[in-house]
Amino acid sequence: MQYLLKKSIILLISLFILFITALIYTFLLYNQKIDSSAASIYRTSFIIGTLIFFIYGILTGIIEKKHGFLSSFISSLIIITIIILVKVIAKNPLNIANFIKYGVYLLSSSIGGILGVNLFHKEKKIKHK
Repeated sequence: MQYLLKKSIILLISLFILFITALIYTFLLYNQKIDSSAASIYRTSFIIGTLIFFIYGILTGIIEKKHGFLSSFISSLIIITIIILVKVIAKNPLNIANFIKYGVYLLSSSIGGILGVNLFHKEKKIKHK
């Protein structure tokens, strides 16, 4: 039960960060402060997605405090699987660029998990006599 609670908290925090980021990006697009071409939107969404998965990995590592690589990789893999299932159900085509993008998301989440575990990891000092 504790494991599911931890994962739920991590996911809710990540969704909140995603919501705020999407809100800011939409506001900037609406006020024409940034370019609204398709290539620019795709590039920016890729960068934002990579950052969100990186933050998700860091949060996973901080909260779980062990196995940062594995726990963030598995959590991100579940999220990406859900994204792929939604794309398949919506009949959006999957191409090689999408799988490269998802691979980068998994990599950034795994690196974030490693950093999250090591960022706040306090080792106990053993005194030798």
